[in-house]
Amino acid sequence: MPIDRAWNAYIFRDGKTLVSGSALLHDLADRLSTFRPSAPALIDLLLRAGELECALRDVDSRDSSSIATISDAIAASSISDVALPSAELAALARAIAVPVEMSLAPPEGFAYYALHPMDFADLVRRVTARTTNAAVIGVRSIGATLSAVVRAALRADGRHAERITVRPTGHPYDRRTHFSYEEKQWIVAMLARNADFYIVDEGPGMSGSSFLSVGDALVEAGVPRSQISFLGSRIPDPSTLTAPNAAERWTTFSAHFTEPTRHLPARAAQYVAGGIWRATAFPCEADWPASWRQMERLKFLSEDGSLLFRFEGFGRFGEAVHQRAVKIADAGFGPMPLPPEEGFGVYPMIAGRSLTPARSTPQVLTRLAEYCAFRTQILPYGVSHTPELETMLRFNTLEEFGIELPAVLSVLPIERPVIADGRMLSYKWISTGTSILKIDAVSHGDDHFFPGPTDIAWDLAGTIVEWNLTGESAAFFLDRYRQRSGDDPSGRLPLYLLAYSIFRTAYCKMAAVASNGTVECDRFLRDLDRYRQRAAAQLATVVGQRPAKSVGADTQAA
Repeated sequence: MPIDRAWNAYIFRDGKTLVSGSALLHDLADRLSTFRPSAPALIDLLLRAGELECALRDVDSRDSSSIATISDAIAASSISDVALPSAELAALARAIAVPVEMSLAPPEGFAYYALHPMDFADLVRRVTARTTNAAVIGVRSIGATLSAVVRAALRADGRHAERITVRPTGHPYDRRTHFSYEEKQWIVAMLARNADFYIVDEGPGMSGSSFLSVGDALVEAGVPRSQISFLGSRIPDPSTLTAPNAAERWTTFSAHFTEPTRHLPARAAQYVAGGIWRATAFPCEADWPASWRQMERLKFLSEDGSLLFRFEGFGRFGEAVHQRAVKIADAGFGPMPLPPEEGFGVYPMIAGRSLTPARSTPQVLTRLAEYCAFRTQILPYGVSHTPELETMLRFNTLEEFGIELPAVLSVLPIERPVIADGRMLSYKWISTGTSILKIDAVSHGDDHFFPGPTDIAWDLAGTIVEWNLTGESAAFFLDRYRQRSGDDPSGRLPLYLLAYSIFRTAYCKMAAVASNGTVECDRFLRDLDRYRQRAAAQLATVVGQRPAKSVGADTQAA
């Protein structure tokens, strides 16, 4: 995969899961019926209603308008402090018919990137109105929730606002939007009102194609470009967007973006995201690990530096991560978290020293093995097959090395399914003098990067690769893991070593291009070389074929 093909790297997973429709609906109805007014409770309800609305819209349910009514009511209460008719909404929810199973994908902004729903209410207040009528189009999935917020904010400002949601389809870098007959009729009606059209989504992402596809479809439906605005969360450089003719297309539309969120924990004082945290963890800048700054979780320190605030998700997303952190702390492997605040996990700062591969003593390796065994026992996850992870392995191997893996050599066995740690790098381990603790252990194993829930062999492979374990040290580590877990991973580990190394190769390649022109690019190219060598060696072990050095070896930033 030459560097100019880095955008082809397959590093993001869709994260979709099948859930019980009735369980999802009953949970929302129960929370509505027991609702006690508070900002966190409203945000949780809003996100749950938005998820359900998105799922029902995707299957064209006849009851999708009912759940949209619930979303709109919760959004209005969140913005205007009007009393939420929770009992009525609970009754409305219980009357909705849902499929036995529904497919859900986490709304990335709410789960990973500290996008507070009310950030879009703040944005709407800064956008100059052309008319008193507004047509809001949310881009599913997260656009279901955000469009409800925008509609409520517009109405609170005295404007007449209506909304729909759409699902662009096709290649992620070249989405297409096709309006149904009913949606076209709605557009005609809103045009008759001389409405402003607001397209609402987080992002844009690397391509900008979701926003652009809806904008182009509106123009094709007869909406003047002057009446179309994008409402997003990240200011792009149009010249870097990867959709076809993105720069030219993007500049024909008006675009407005949220400002850095003001919805933060009260004690969050020192911004340390975007790689800034490294200055406190590493005395020498030459030792800094690479940071894909745009993808980092939002992080702050308290004024006195005693507390770390790391965004871990609003609503049910943050709840799951917090419970995981408590289990890890109870077992003595990590710091005990304080109650979450505004979607941020709150942790005491650990006094100690980050470890390095050079300090992989028997004591350290035993601790790593005990931790991996612990995750199999306390953080299991019901998954028996990982087709998307296997697709990642095949795709990136072909892109990077030009080798098409036989089907039998790309099936990743699942014997000890877990929510993986996913970050077994040495500097994520702190020696306090009396103990060795794992930090940043709770939010990466099921985020929008690979691996997602998988076998513990992913973390075993990650440990071997990141700590540069070979020969006796690798054997010692694996032997200690077997003793603590009763699991022999030797039969499945070779493929996981390949999968881990090829994923990190692809990740570093895309991150290097995304960081082009900065020192981070050089750091990622340094790491890329190391991971690629490991992947090539593992291919020789698994497939019996060592890739030609020239295939994909161009590591000059574009």
